[in-house]
Amino acid sequence: MNNTQAENDSRNDKKAQKLYHQLLQKQQLLMEMGKNFTIEVVNGNYTLISDLFKAKTFRKSEYTVDELRFIKEVRRHIIKEEVYLQPQFQENQVFSEDVHYVRVAHVPFGETFKNVCEVDIDQAYWETAYQLGIIPEKLYNKGCKGNISKKCRLTALGSLARKKYKFVYEGDNLVDKIIESEPLLENLWFTICKRVSDVMHEVIEAIGKEFIFYWVDGIYMHNTPKNVSKAMNVFLDWGYNTKFKKINQIQFHDKGFTVNDYGTIKREFSYPNYNKKGKKIDYAENFKLAEFANKVVNDEIDLVDEIKKEFKTDEDGEGKA
Repeated sequence: MNNTQAENDSRNDKKAQKLYHQLLQKQQLLMEMGKNFTIEVVNGNYTLISDLFKAKTFRKSEYTVDELRFIKEVRRHIIKEEVYLQPQFQENQVFSEDVHYVRVAHVPFGETFKNVCEVDIDQAYWETAYQLGIIPEKLYNKGCKGNISKKCRLTALGSLARKKYKFVYEGDNLVDKIIESEPLLENLWFTICKRVSDVMHEVIEAIGKEFIFYWVDGIYMHNTPKNVSKAMNVFLDWGYNTKFKKINQIQFHDKGFTVNDYGTIKREFSYPNYNKKGKKIDYAENFKLAEFANKVVNDEIDLVDEIKKEFKTDEDGEGKA
């Protein structure tokens, strides 16, 4: 990172800290005055809204200017062309509970598998969006590997299921929690996710007991030519290109399972999460934000204290720099 970039980042950090501080001050004043106000949370940013004033925080973007433009371009195309109104989407509503992002074979704790492999769908969600007619060929080519990062592609599509969390206060009392979404756009995202998970389940049926687990768009199995061929044939039938990787071992333990690639690389996976009511937690959302919002809604954490902690963390980081 050059000096100019470092200076810009430092200025942005100080600006973010100042905005957090201003929001907290205004929030505290409203509480002391017993005034009504609302805090909105979108993508980790907070906005305080009241009759007296408004305050907003921001987080530094993880994307370049070109990537941000691309994310907006994808959303703009879908809305302008009203893709979500096409009959195949209107007649088939898909919800988060219809999608399985993770499947794990029944494996005893302590079990270790050797001579295993992973077969991955290449740019799975982006390819699926194109196959389903959600994005046109020109936009598809623009977003392919080598042009746009995987993270940016996923964000461009995942933002269709973006949620806005509203926390309504009367003085220092939290009186309502509202989650806003765009169901028509959300349906497109879950339709993409379900297509991928359906294909994964078809691979499971093909390889049978040789299946170990899958995680989103990568499936792990015992490494035999027959298994790999079956898996790749299913993916090919659905129009997907694939990547193959040999895995040293997969070890199952009480907290999840560890995948050891050849060399020093280890990847930790968790078992599918369920809340207290037994409902599967949605892997398609922004994980940290969804988890945070769920805790607020369930009264497990205080939103005001959480904002203060974030501000304190930013201040401590600045002091150590």
